[in-house]
Amino acid sequence: MTQMIEVKVKDQFSKVHEVHALLRDLPENAESNKLSIFQRIEHIVVDGEMIQPSIELLFESRNSDSIYRIIE
Repeated sequence: MTQMIEVKVKDQFSKVHEVHALLRDLPENAESNKLSIFQRIEHIVVDGEMIQPSIELLFESRNSDSIYRIIE
């Protein structure tokens, strides 16, 4: 079951935003239990835009110049 949670992100200007994040649905096994909640985020939703993470776990908007990083 997928789960939508609220997280705090910080943009490149150090402004904090509260956004929604969709968590990946992972099978219950020893490997998936080792992942942090941040590693399970499939995408975040900022102002209606779904933003997927890059390899560095940063979220770069295509609609604006903003880049977000999960902080909580």
